[in-house]
Amino acid sequence: MSIQTRTSGIQNEIVRLYFTFQRDGVFFPPANQPLVEIIDTDGVTLIDTVNAQAESNGVYFADWYVPANLPLGDYYDRWTYQWDASASVNETTSIFSVFSLDTYINSVSKAISHSVSTKAFQLSNDLSNDFIYEAMHIDTYWEQGMRVQQENQAKRVKKYYYFTLDADVYAIDKEAVYFNNNQRFTVFEYVTPFYSSSSSSSQTESESSSSSSSLDSSSSSSSDLSSASSESASNVSSSSSSSSSEAVTTTTTTPDWSYSPILTCVGTGAPDASGTLMKISGVGPDQINFVNVSEKTSSFSTKYNFAYQNWNRDPRPIVRVNNRIVDDGWHADYNGNIYFDGLMTPEDSINAAFHFAYFSQEEILSFLNLGLKMMNTVPPASETYSNLTLMPREWDAPVLLYAAITALKRLIFGLNFQEKAIIFGKPDEFARTQSAIDNFKALYADYSETWTEVKKDVKTRKLPGIAMYVTPEYTLPGGRSRWFRYLYKSGADG
Repeated sequence: MSIQTRTSGIQNEIVRLYFTFQRDGVFFPPANQPLVEIIDTDGVTLIDTVNAQAESNGVYFADWYVPANLPLGDYYDRWTYQWDASASVNETTSIFSVFSLDTYINSVSKAISHSVSTKAFQLSNDLSNDFIYEAMHIDTYWEQGMRVQQENQAKRVKKYYYFTLDADVYAIDKEAVYFNNNQRFTVFEYVTPFYSSSSSSSQTESESSSSSSSLDSSSSSSSDLSSASSESASNVSSSSSSSSSEAVTTTTTTPDWSYSPILTCVGTGAPDASGTLMKISGVGPDQINFVNVSEKTSSFSTKYNFAYQNWNRDPRPIVRVNNRIVDDGWHADYNGNIYFDGLMTPEDSINAAFHFAYFSQEEILSFLNLGLKMMNTVPPASETYSNLTLMPREWDAPVLLYAAITALKRLIFGLNFQEKAIIFGKPDEFARTQSAIDNFKALYADYSETWTEVKKDVKTRKLPGIAMYVTPEYTLPGGRSRWFRYLYKSGADG
């Protein structure tokens, strides 16, 4: 089972709801674990309550399983927390969206994984918000997508197979591979036993013993009743036998609740209607018996590309098909591509409104690391640090300043090309683009001048010296004469 974000929650999947705590602009965790409540689309009805988990200092998340039959729409997550034990209780409500299960698409993304510390994340936010905010939040009101797949291209298909197992005794790990009907099936979700089989059997035995005792008591009472009535013995016996049969029927037809475990797999071929799965690799039993199997196909066939990458996830892009807003049936990889579940015709017009950043996350981190390297080269160069987490707080401002200089240098250079220049002006409005370049150059000169002044004494400036004042034990000139005069005066008075 995959994990979705709050902008792309999907039925029968887990949605991860992130929440950030900041005090005075710095990441700061609350005093206790926040309580997260999931609220229905009406904003009032409470659906579920989950506990938040801390990912890093001040960054929390809550995982909630979205039911498969949950209606589509916008839902709310309400966070209840305290900044410290003596402070009042605060409530903050956010929103997340739920879409159809058919919108789940295993699209291709960048092969880059980031592990960002709390300090580096804070520096990235400071750089984006304090120095280059406009470049990181660029509005694209409407852009027409370009179809990048051939019309007769086969659909990309991913099939899910749900095996109903014969017993709840299997423990199977994710990614285990099994074989059936000359096809391979990879386990998509973990399977663990729901309850112990021994307790189930003992419960069944106790229920059967109680039913038999009730049967004996009913039969004995019916026999006493038949012996007491001598006039119509046959009628009484027949009625007693019918009453006893009714008691037996009532006891034995009560169904026991049974749990049917489901094994979810991904495969490419159809398995048998019922049978056995044979293990090829992974962690799990060698054989798994199943009594039923159902199949679901997830596919998409049409892909559209847009001019700019690094889309912001908040707010969610708005997609129009033939000038009609569609909220479902498509998936954006937030890197300039939109995938549609169904087959689109060449005459369809696809437009999207989105926000994007001029620089990607890896570019922002590279700017900050370059600023750290420049600080390491500032004399005296004997004091150096290997990463952003270890450097002292006194270096935060100069590192951010040089990172902003590098970003502006990239921005000025990029605006010399048409694809970048049209962000700040139309192709036929060169004057607007040149005006933006001049403004960036002036800002670059200001940052460079400030950096030159800061780096002079950022490492050598010391704290103010502490002067030591010593009072001499000897008297100042004239002190002895006053002392003798004092003695003489005291003696004369005596």
